[in-house]
Amino acid sequence: MAKLDNSSKLPPFVRPSAKIHPANDPEADPYSYSLEKFRLYETKARFYIIGSDRNKRFFRVLKIDRMEPSDLNISEDPVAYSPQEVKSLLQRIAEGNRATGGLTPARKVYGIAGCIKFLESYYLILVTKRRQIGCICGHAIYSIDESQLITIPHASIQTDIAHAKNELSFEVVRVDFGISGLIQVGDILMQENLRPS
Repeated sequence: MAKLDNSSKLPPFVRPSAKIHPANDPEADPYSYSLEKFRLYETKARFYIIGSDRNKRFFRVLKIDRMEPSDLNISEDPVAYSPQEVKSLLQRIAEGNRATGGLTPARKVYGIAGCIKFLESYYLILVTKRRQIGCICGHAIYSIDESQLITIPHASIQTDIAHAKNELSFEVVRVDFGISGLIQVGDILMQENLRPS
């Protein structure tokens, strides 16, 4: 007698055919996972944000140019690196930038809230402290407890406008909202709040 498959009656997030998190799947596609851990590295010419999956099996690199005083140039490296490859990449970056100050040690961040431009310079808004406030379908939802505003252009190429009193007063911007690595929390909250009663 054939065995009945009742999995079609289950919600998609509990069906046996549901996608396994890449950290637990030995056959995972390195391009189909979420980045959950981030490190910010800095040279005179660029910021490097290295993101990894939960178990640090796959790494991706985001490069932010720091040599333009008023333009924002960001590029994502298309390669998914292994732990050994990303270590080698960081060593090559450090060696290649030794003459201009090298590669600064990493800062742990939980995400990028965005980029913003005040008067002249662009700033990077980084999530530096988070607190789990809930869970939706097995995905953690975090509140941002602390953020940091970092000037993107290197100090050596900034103009006097970037150092003006008005420009520096914007560095007290508060970021206060929820984040999740896998789902759009803001969209869900807006949809719930916009539904007619």
